[in-house]
Amino acid sequence: MVSALTTTRLLSSQMALQLLQTPDASQDSSSDPLLDDSSSSDLSSLPSQSQASLTSMLNGLSANQTDSSTASQSDPDMTSSSFMNLLKQNLQDAVKSEGKGGQAQGMLNALDNGTLTVSDPTKGVSITAWDADADSEQGTTSKTGDTIPTSDWNDFLKAHLERGSDGTFVKNSDGSFSDKVTGNEAYFGQVGSQYYYITWPSAASDKSAESSDVSASEKTST
Repeated sequence: MVSALTTTRLLSSQMALQLLQTPDASQDSSSDPLLDDSSSSDLSSLPSQSQASLTSMLNGLSANQTDSSTASQSDPDMTSSSFMNLLKQNLQDAVKSEGKGGQAQGMLNALDNGTLTVSDPTKGVSITAWDADADSEQGTTSKTGDTIPTSDWNDFLKAHLERGSDGTFVKNSDGSFSDKVTGNEAYFGQVGSQYYYITWPSAASDKSAESSDVSASEKTST
């Protein structure tokens, strides 16, 4: 998510998910749904220079992110208000580009509701995103993140992204992935020059919660 969730960046993130996977021990590479022609067609349609750049990026993804000497000095810390401002701006720009029915809108709604979680397993940190422009957050420059197990991206994504019966990643109607640990919707991409794993409640979960609240309210009133 450099300018976040634009078509090119989203394609790169999806290709990253494909290339980060390795075949199961019970399968050879030719039978892995992530490596067959149908799953690699988008990558092969990219210019050769883009393919080389993407492959190079993936080869050094975890190493670069855990090595502070290679990190961009301009990237804000993920627990800072500067990062939250960048994230919000990126999502707003993406909504303008892709419309209000896509995953960017879902993420923006979750940011407003305080239910958007940003994680970086390579640094072992996760934090609930907040709207730094909100009146209640004025003067807040940073918050303390939660500690999560440190992992490289390959192992983390394998542990978190849900697969269907055919072995491919489960995708929701808005294009997001499904986190099998929480059942939330998920996105893997960039904010600034660093990669993050972002999750938020699914629309179905929100509707279910709203329905429960209404039912509870009706019971109370009667």
